[in-house]
Amino acid sequence: MKPARFGLDPGPWDEPRRWLVLAPHPDDFEVVAVTMRLLAERGCDLFLEVLSGGASGVEDVFAESWEEKTAARESEQKASCERFGLPLERLKFHRLPEDEAGYIRDDEANDAAIRKILDRVGPEAVVLPHGRDSNADHRRVFRCFERWRGEQQKKPLALLVRDPKTFGMRLDLVTEFDDEAAEWKAELLRCHHSQHERNLRSRGIGFDERILATNREIGAEVGAAYAEGFEVMGG
Repeated sequence: MKPARFGLDPGPWDEPRRWLVLAPHPDDFEVVAVTMRLLAERGCDLFLEVLSGGASGVEDVFAESWEEKTAARESEQKASCERFGLPLERLKFHRLPEDEAGYIRDDEANDAAIRKILDRVGPEAVVLPHGRDSNADHRRVFRCFERWRGEQQKKPLALLVRDPKTFGMRLDLVTEFDDEAAEWKAELLRCHHSQHERNLRSRGIGFDERILATNREIGAEVGAAYAEGFEVMGG
């Protein structure tokens, strides 16, 4: 069965008006920027909560100390949100404590902090990374969200994101887009200079191309130039 097309095929994603992007890292919002733009155009309220400072993803040639690296990533996220048009009062940084490997600590304190965020925002729908992902932060945040959601009487819709590190997920919903939207999305991705430069050095391609390559792969599966892809948790 072909996945539904956001903006074209009706579904439970048409009902929520209050949307939360639960982002383990600065830059997770941009991975789904085209979908977020469509929601904003519908008049939905968007909230972005960035859980970690993401310092471990910044090379020493870009910044040296943990504080400098974290501040750089937060500045990049603010610049991208300003370009997107997300009011900065809808953007919050949390800098949750990390383990020795630079990942969000998998402990009760961080679990409680994430639950507090979810309770405060009270989202009707949440966008977050898929649990089947090679990134430990993505897996941990998903597990915490899944536990919290299971306890809610009225469960919010959840869109689980397919990104370059995701594996083994269903493709239930896609947001198709064209070259013009791809260039707009690339501009947002390039706001994350630390990640763009790191990808250029380590992979030979920019951060923009790394994400758009996945969007082209998803697009090829559904007969579009590009697409953002999601597994849907509903009910």
